[in-house]
Amino acid sequence: MKRVALCAGVLCSMLCVGVQSASACPPPPSAQVSFRAASVGAGSSLIDLTGGDPFFYTSDRSPRPTTTHSKIPHLPFYTGFMQTNDTYRFVNVAEQLFTMVGEGKHGLWRIQENGTIREYLRRGATGLPATADLSDPANLAVIERDYSHFLADEGFDGYKSQFDPVNSAGMRNFVDLPITHPKYQGKYANHPPLDLPHWYCTMSTERFPTAATAMKFAFAQPGANRVGPLGRRAGLDIEELYTNVIRLQPFPDARAWVNVGDSKHGDWRAIDVSRTKAEYYLYERPFFNVPYMFLTAVFDDRHNGDFRYVRPHGAYYEQLGTAGRKLKTKVTMTPRFHLEGGGTHRVAGTRLYGVHHPNRPADFGASGGGACPMKGGDWADYPATRGGAGWPTQYEEVTPVCDGVLIDIKFFANLDGAAWNSESKYLANAGVGQRRVTYNVKPGFYGRFTDPYLTDRGVKNPDAAYIGPKEVLEYPTVRPPVGYQPVP
Repeated sequence: MKRVALCAGVLCSMLCVGVQSASACPPPPSAQVSFRAASVGAGSSLIDLTGGDPFFYTSDRSPRPTTTHSKIPHLPFYTGFMQTNDTYRFVNVAEQLFTMVGEGKHGLWRIQENGTIREYLRRGATGLPATADLSDPANLAVIERDYSHFLADEGFDGYKSQFDPVNSAGMRNFVDLPITHPKYQGKYANHPPLDLPHWYCTMSTERFPTAATAMKFAFAQPGANRVGPLGRRAGLDIEELYTNVIRLQPFPDARAWVNVGDSKHGDWRAIDVSRTKAEYYLYERPFFNVPYMFLTAVFDDRHNGDFRYVRPHGAYYEQLGTAGRKLKTKVTMTPRFHLEGGGTHRVAGTRLYGVHHPNRPADFGASGGGACPMKGGDWADYPATRGGAGWPTQYEEVTPVCDGVLIDIKFFANLDGAAWNSESKYLANAGVGQRRVTYNVKPGFYGRFTDPYLTDRGVKNPDAAYIGPKEVLEYPTVRPPVGYQPVP
């Protein structure tokens, strides 16, 4: 599955960044930076650190080579960075390897999808009256024409508050459609039940301008938008919610951490991901109808159902039918995690916006807040106490457990979708395209010893041989070289 839309999402333990809406927090000063294409070095800018040339590393050659000597195509290099709260994360693409490195022990919030997609009324569209039946086939054409999950040309103005469900004409400002609604043409008909939360955090300001070039390339590659079994159960493959996704793998020394203390005593221990299953993703999602970037972890226990839940109510649950009756329908407020070194422990959240932010009001003024919202659902009015932890398509009863889980931002992903531990990947015959490769070499007898210690004793080199002018090496297999999907 390949998706190339470029829009994004929400927040986490550093949420209110650049939200320009009357019903939402105003952008803090750090989010109002103007990222001009100011020169930061010869031929470079903050917007594109490669100077618009992802093959800049050959720019000193004329003519510029496009392949290695073994005829393997050169691959583009991209670099960028993103930030929230003056905390920076760095992304790079080299040899189709995506890396993301930021700070350690960054706080996550728990959120869970409720099986619906919120679509907003387009500017100038008429829409449906508040009393309209969204499942009525007669209303399908209006829904398809007048509403969208993302209004790319409307920016923050495309978002409508959950507290303003109808406009002055009495028409719906938004509609919440189950993922099985006819508008989505059956592509989620066989989707596994959305019974897992995910634990997320905001990685960027709006539209992530200093990482957009790198991320646009990364999201267009074959290894992107591949979602694992846990991610599917969390809904990360629902394109109308998560417009682009990259599954990440942690570096060997990176960890996810769970608070085994309480709301006033932090004591984070490493999670044993061999027993508490885990998947990690970087995704973009519309947040107040503007692209943002987020990092998330999805967990499930191999031995209990602590993480699992589906609300036994509403159109989505009804359409699950008999499958819904087999699901866990009571939230476990503090799920258990397995710990490295043995044992399990229930997660303990904090009452804080994030443990890295001791004085948000001082840093961000009245919009800073600083307290954990303590419930799921639409972030919208935070720091007003009715604000939730995420998006309007999420359960309020699945609470954020703020910073109960921390994560080390130290990840990688193979953008071609293939790991480097394959015996056939990157073999030198890939560019030639044949198992038998003929090498042209200078002929002669190689390896005759001349060291007196050896010649005085009559020692001969068993590896000495006449070589050339042509030598043939046969490879065990032939595989196309690693390539890439070009982007504009």
